[in-house]
Amino acid sequence: MEDASWLRDKAAFVGFGKTRYGRRGELGMNGPVPMVLEAVLSACEDAGIDPTDIDGFCSYSNDGVDPGTMAGALGIKELRFTGMGWGGGGGAMGGAFMYACMAVATGQANYVAITRGVVQGGIYGRRFGGMGRTEVPRFPLLASPGQSFALAARRHMHLYGTTIDHFGEIAINARRNAANNPDARFRELITMEDHHNSAMIADPLRLLDFCMESDSGNCVIVASAERAKDLKAAPVHLAGIAMGAPYRWGGGMFGGNNMSDEDFASAGQRTIANNLYSNAGIGPDEVSLANIYDHFTPMVLMGLEDFQFCAKGESGPFVADGNIALDGTIPVNTHGGNLAEVYNHGMSHVYEAMRQLRGTSHNQIDGAEVALVVAGSSPSPSSALLLKKG
Repeated sequence: MEDASWLRDKAAFVGFGKTRYGRRGELGMNGPVPMVLEAVLSACEDAGIDPTDIDGFCSYSNDGVDPGTMAGALGIKELRFTGMGWGGGGGAMGGAFMYACMAVATGQANYVAITRGVVQGGIYGRRFGGMGRTEVPRFPLLASPGQSFALAARRHMHLYGTTIDHFGEIAINARRNAANNPDARFRELITMEDHHNSAMIADPLRLLDFCMESDSGNCVIVASAERAKDLKAAPVHLAGIAMGAPYRWGGGMFGGNNMSDEDFASAGQRTIANNLYSNAGIGPDEVSLANIYDHFTPMVLMGLEDFQFCAKGESGPFVADGNIALDGTIPVNTHGGNLAEVYNHGMSHVYEAMRQLRGTSHNQIDGAEVALVVAGSSPSPSSALLLKKG
């Protein structure tokens, strides 16, 4: 097969579970395993299955929770499948979901748990700036994440006239959506003045342009679409999935790989977007909402461009016109995202997509049928998935 279109409608997202969301270092004193176990049990309850029915595990970015440990702790009868997606932070998230969906679609496993234990150990501007203590960087960091993404943000400003106010629109939208979400860590509304007055961290990025550091245990369970019909919760079907990177992306903003402006002043996800829409047979005009990985506000702007909700260079005016609000043309991060709900390497973006398509979101979009989930940009590989109502 040349693409993943064969996976369309073959797999379903049947349950999700999580711990409460804690500050950096608050919950992970005993490592990620206890948190992930709690999340798996919660996901099983949501799906209506016994934990011993799980026979596969997937994760990403060198997650430190070993499937053998999980299988022993849960009393799993037979472990049949495991998979790990390469990448850093949340970029490879979709890869873990791709492997899991392939496994259940081909009968290699019945129920695969995608897990992520996030125990934050760095401080933005020092060390790895958001990488958990359970993962080891696989590439040399030339600068902190904030500094690296600031360069792309400044280039986008230079090329297209993007402004600090446009970054502020992303942060304000996240807080506005989080205000209705009881799980969100930051529910206080902010103004443009608040954004402008927040501390400068890596010019032009201010404190409110950065996501938080958090601790959490996370799990989503997938099954075949056929098996999902008999489970407790309304299934959410996989419509399409893609991963990869454009030419020379490599370490992305961390690598300095002599990219062209087209890619450097972008989220590096245009090739992923093209493959995703092709695999799903769905275009951007059919997407009900977009949960775009928001580790830094400018990357949401660039993600809107890469996934073709607006033209290249026009994301600033697009968000300023209210298009990403709950009543806009494409609601974005309806849960508050990494900026306001939690930074758990993209898993909460999947949870919110499932809630929206089940009709249980705190910020429910009327008639939501298709949800886009975009994983972290830089480094490669990155990824994205389209989910649709069952």
